[in-house]
Amino acid sequence: MLKFLPGFSKNKSDTQLKKSLKVLLGFSPSNISLYKQAFSHSSKRGSVNNERLEFLGDAILGAVIAEHLFKLFPLKDEGFLTQLRSKIVNGQNLQHLAMKLGVDQLLKVSLKENEKSKSSVYGDAFEALIGAVYLDKGFNGCKNFILKRIVKVHVDLDALLNTDSDFKSQLQIYCQKNKLSLEYRLIKEAQKGKDKIFTVQVFIDDKPYVTFENYSKRVAEQKAAQLTLEELNIN
Repeated sequence: MLKFLPGFSKNKSDTQLKKSLKVLLGFSPSNISLYKQAFSHSSKRGSVNNERLEFLGDAILGAVIAEHLFKLFPLKDEGFLTQLRSKIVNGQNLQHLAMKLGVDQLLKVSLKENEKSKSSVYGDAFEALIGAVYLDKGFNGCKNFILKRIVKVHVDLDALLNTDSDFKSQLQIYCQKNKLSLEYRLIKEAQKGKDKIFTVQVFIDDKPYVTFENYSKRVAEQKAAQLTLEELNIN
């Protein structure tokens, strides 16, 4: 994990925040307000939070990883590339990357510890950070950060290739091979305290399958996919 300045806290000055971000990013941020927004969760009262940056960062991260894998594996088919990309950018792995980078030390969030563990706050903040870097340094600068500071240092492709835990990709590949439509429908979205619970159901060719709920929509989709695979007896 990257080490931050001794005594760093969320309430320190912008100067100290810039220094800590330089350790994390490998460069000095030009627009500190973008990063302050990236680390502001919607549970904190205020008009600004990181949801829009999360949306942007999700798209940029997916595009950069897709291009990287496309060039790295020129002989592999779409199914292989889709599955490997999903292993890198799925919610669980983003939570893991966020913790390794130290995003949890910077995030301003008003959630209890058990709520944090059930939600995707750190993974979402990681994507928001990508969005902030993109707006601050442009596409090439953001791409360089993703590949050199994240993929090269923290992503073990060999280990990912030897694991098969991305159930959404497995189900997608199964449906593609059998020319079936696949959809994850958000059945219910309920507020519980300061967080939300998402109920997701799998539909294959409009036929309903497993329903699962979680504080993270992504986790709910993954678990619903896993249970659907088991129901279909697909290893």
